[in-house]
Amino acid sequence: MLKFFSRSLAILATAGALVAPHAAAAAAAADEPVFVAQEFHKDWANDKAYINKLVRDPNPRYAANKRLVLDFEAALEHAQTVKDGEPGSFDEVVEKYLTADYVQYDPLFPPGREGLLGFFKMVKQSGQKVSHPPVMMVAQGDMVVLTMMRPPLPDPADTSKTYTGYRIAIWKICGTKICAHWGPDLKEAR
Repeated sequence: MLKFFSRSLAILATAGALVAPHAAAAAAAADEPVFVAQEFHKDWANDKAYINKLVRDPNPRYAANKRLVLDFEAALEHAQTVKDGEPGSFDEVVEKYLTADYVQYDPLFPPGREGLLGFFKMVKQSGQKVSHPPVMMVAQGDMVVLTMMRPPLPDPADTSKTYTGYRIAIWKICGTKICAHWGPDLKEAR
């Protein structure tokens, strides 16, 4: 049964390629893997080739939306870093990339631009750094889904080992800025 199903799919795929070879070529280009990292990439925000692989898309609008989200994420990464004795500016990042009416749907972040700004300033003051390298992106319409790799975590079943976890973020683009964000976080009891 499985052989029959596999052969049927192969025949259909071949027939589709014969009928519309340009459509098959476009589909093949769009279906190339975009998962670009198997290991935690600490300096992703400065790796232009890495970023270019992530934003690659046959649809120019989707590529531009992906670029906007990654530029925003990289700017947040840079704003957490002290360079030449000067800290980065979260205010400039928020002003440049987020609409005035930006909506935050992740329950761990305070609402709006000011909430996001306050969160990152608090993180910076704590001496911690929020860094989740992006490893995969999907865009459709005005939405961009970004998969980010978490730093290696200790395996609760065997503390001598670590495992990789991922974080998913969804961004909505309004014109040339980001206007909304959905995240996977849950509130925890304090």
